[in-house]
Amino acid sequence: MVKMLRQSGVSEVTSVLDGARAVTALRDRSWDLVILDLDLTGLTSLTGLTGLTGLTGLQVIDLLAERCRNARLAIISSQPSRILNAASAYASHLGFTVVAALRKPLKAEQIRNIVAASAERAAADESLGVVKPGGQRFSREELRGALLGQQIQAYFQPQHCATTGVLRGAEVLARWHRPDGSVLAPAEFLPAIEREGLLESLTDYMLSCAFDCIAAEERESTLLMAVNVPARVATGVHWAQSVADHAYHAGVDPGRVVIEITEDGGELCNPALAGAVAQLRLRGFNCAIDDFGSGDSSLDRLLQVPFNELKINRSMLVEARAHAHARCLLASTIAMARQMVATVVVEGVETYMDLDMVRSLGCHNTQGYLHSRAMPKAEYVKYIAQQNLAGLGMRTG
Repeated sequence: MVKMLRQSGVSEVTSVLDGARAVTALRDRSWDLVILDLDLTGLTSLTGLTGLTGLTGLQVIDLLAERCRNARLAIISSQPSRILNAASAYASHLGFTVVAALRKPLKAEQIRNIVAASAERAAADESLGVVKPGGQRFSREELRGALLGQQIQAYFQPQHCATTGVLRGAEVLARWHRPDGSVLAPAEFLPAIEREGLLESLTDYMLSCAFDCIAAEERESTLLMAVNVPARVATGVHWAQSVADHAYHAGVDPGRVVIEITEDGGELCNPALAGAVAQLRLRGFNCAIDDFGSGDSSLDRLLQVPFNELKINRSMLVEARAHAHARCLLASTIAMARQMVATVVVEGVETYMDLDMVRSLGCHNTQGYLHSRAMPKAEYVKYIAQQNLAGLGMRTG
């Protein structure tokens, strides 16, 4: 592995063959990439507990969280894939960027892919100025200033038909352009927005951005615009009607809007949410249950609330790439969604293999880096023009 890492262009590699030396290495300095074997040996307990023969790789992840949280992490093991998945989920929960979770023995290509994935994530974070979640706290004044001063801007990530490749529209995503030049992803500031009671203000602002974009497009355009709305904001019929009024005054056809209800609030939100979504549907809006499978009330919510679109979380696709049980779950979810709602969208499609898999399972639309990253409005307008030209070329060719 060390040899392959060096051949892959890694300038400095340190290897340790037992857990005790790993602890020493982690204490000595920080690392860009840590490849952790869950099947550690020779690592004695640091907790002072008796009766333990040694620490597991999961406990080393705890140690990394204390000393090396900024490192990107690759997890390897000879354990069953579901244990690998659990370790990966746990590390992600602690704030790590997990670039791979693979069973041993590794092939040379897999090692090269780990290095490439780590470098790609590092470059993406640097280009966006993204700060990892957990570090910053923002005051109410800062957040209100960001909204009023339009520092928080709308970005657009395209969605395409899984079968034809035709542009379907885009999801509107928030990015905070800070005065220091950094650009924060939603995970970094949304907790503060929620804590300070500004979720509704942010949602109204993002709806306005979406409506303005739709209104600026050509009258014959049929492109859709999806907007995230927290379940805690969609509190009933009155709120839904306010959205319908907003769209009417903006001159926007509600049939071109998808309200994506995010998985928050728990089951207590569902009765009020049912009224809100029913009212939106009666007014002609499309309504999606967002990030399906990532919350704690997915099935209850799908049962009670009249969605006509289901959006599958990226994490389910990531797991399905490598693990048979996850592919089974993805296939079952798509099949269920096709029976219960009209449209299925899968997020996180990054390769043609991803596209082929979800298309074969019956997914209608896809979103992800294979098509494009989220982009500012001016770039999205150019993207639409390029897609129109490509479509014209196919029709006249």
